[in-house]
Amino acid sequence: MAAAPKEYKSYLANKCIVGYGIINGIVNAAIFFGMNASNPDVTFAANKVVEEIVLTGALLGLILTWCVVPLTKVDLRKNVYKAEADRNGIVAKLPGGAFTLSIPVGIIAAVLAGALAWVFTLVLPMPLTRTGMMIFKGCMCAVVGAVSGYLVVTRTTAGFEPAAE
Repeated sequence: MAAAPKEYKSYLANKCIVGYGIINGIVNAAIFFGMNASNPDVTFAANKVVEEIVLTGALLGLILTWCVVPLTKVDLRKNVYKAEADRNGIVAKLPGGAFTLSIPVGIIAAVLAGALAWVFTLVLPMPLTRTGMMIFKGCMCAVVGAVSGYLVVTRTTAGFEPAAE
């Protein structure tokens, strides 16, 4: 017996906040730490912080889209959740498909990441240490991953046409 489909908002919260947000942030922080493990005294000035976060945001938006579109389509076909996305909203007007959607999502992710990073460099003590940058990058990736995941799941769901019975 198949389980009842999850509510759309519950699915979004689980996938976007937990999976594409928090877990993504932890993974990116760990990767950053590994890449900088041999240089414990490295510091990051404000311009380097913003540069690093913008590049990471763009890559995160692109790669996340390529992974999330097919995963979301599988969940839709399996009726894992109720496809209640707004078909007339702004997100539904983004292009469909993993490659074409990845471009605007990558741009949105880079702009969001850059804007947030710039604002935070105005209030955080600069330069950031390796550990500070790792924590900051993890938090930024969690936020940008959740937003990117929301855009991708919502667009993919809005464009989904169930198979004819």
